Amino acid sequence: METAGRAWPLSPGQERLWFLSRFAPGDTGYHTPWCVRLRGPLDPDALGAAFTRIAERHEVLRTRFRMVADTPAQIVLPPSPVSVERIAIPGVPAVPDPEHAASEHADTEGVEGVERALAAFVNRPFDLENGPPLRAGLIRLGEDDTLLCIVLHHIVVDGWSLDVLMRELAECYAARREGREPELAELPTQYPRHAARERERDHTAHLAYWTGRLTGAPVLGLPADHPRPPRWTGNGGREHLLLPPEDVVPLERLARQLRCTSFMALLAAYQAVLGGAAGQHDFCVGVPVAGRSASELAPLIGYFGNTLALRADLSGDPTFRELLLRVREVTLSAMRHADTPFEVVLAALRVPRDISRPPLCQAMFNLHNLPKGDLIRTSIGDLDAEHYPAPPTAHTKAEISMDVWRGPEGLGGVLDYSGDLFTPATARRFADAFADVVRRAGADPDRPLSELS
Repeated sequence: METAGRAWPLSPGQERLWFLSRFAPGDTGYHTPWCVRLRGPLDPDALGAAFTRIAERHEVLRTRFRMVADTPAQIVLPPSPVSVERIAIPGVPAVPDPEHAASEHADTEGVEGVERALAAFVNRPFDLENGPPLRAGLIRLGEDDTLLCIVLHHIVVDGWSLDVLMRELAECYAARREGREPELAELPTQYPRHAARERERDHTAHLAYWTGRLTGAPVLGLPADHPRPPRWTGNGGREHLLLPPEDVVPLERLARQLRCTSFMALLAAYQAVLGGAAGQHDFCVGVPVAGRSASELAPLIGYFGNTLALRADLSGDPTFRELLLRVREVTLSAMRHADTPFEVVLAALRVPRDISRPPLCQAMFNLHNLPKGDLIRTSIGDLDAEHYPAPPTAHTKAEISMDVWRGPEGLGGVLDYSGDLFTPATARRFADAFADVVRRAGADPDRPLSELS
């Protein structure tokens, strides 16, 4: 199935990310990092061989993105070794080879040195035209204590893909250490072939739904602290959020009573805060979906994700209960048309290009499932493994974006925001307002929105 050397079309989603990378080469908002702390006698050569095997197996990881006859294309290069970088911290030796004695623990340099080195590694821009869209690096923390950082460009990966990557990394590393072939099922297809099929799909029927739903949707006009730059930079900041279980359970109970999901209830709360801040009852919120409707896509690494533009309707100062029912109807109907690429929808709507802001959806919302399975596996071969929080990329894809997850400790989340538009204090007030609406809506869902936000 090897497609090396051939020019393949980009999927619609890839084409948008390619355009954005050309528009702002220094924007690292579409970097996807994953870090793992490894305890035990690490074999760097076996780790490099494992990454090499995975890149040989998944063509998208050895793809370059170049102009071919005035059209962006993906070129699959022949397999070649993947090097694992040693990330240096001043005063601390890099990952040694087995012949050298262990050094003092990296804590002597301080946690800040590790974090700075890690942030620099994560935020180093990719050269998608000439370089690989994946890099891996190691930071030595101490004897038999190493930090592995993997960074991929979103143009070749999504959240689902990270789980695939970590599963195959563990198997390939273990196989190399044990002197055997890795036990991996043959892939049913490759991402470039999927992209070619995606370009050929007829979306006419579904586009009628999206154009009918989204035509005339206004821009979300959140009051900004700073003048809007003439050109979108992606420069961003982040605020954290944590609501204890007792603050979230009443809202979840309400959602079940109304045959809604927790996602719908939290999205309604987010819409209420956005509408109150902007003084608008009509706007769109972008929601990511997996985009893997065919079973053959499940084992692939690649960018399959899509964005659904969900139009909010806060007209008439509804109660939160009524807003939640509106959100339910919009979400369920949108999911029936979720395979239509966001980029195709934008083209059909003929949204006027405004390089100062993201198109159609200035706000994003996502409820994540907590990582499980291979993504937070506890071992890689003979090494103990533990997920290590990656540093933020210091860039944002939207003017304001809320990512939340439900765990035993309650509702955690992060609010990413445009640093060009908002101060940290404004972002903090917005995060707090969201938490207040979640609490108040759960306690009294029949209060109108004007009394909630």
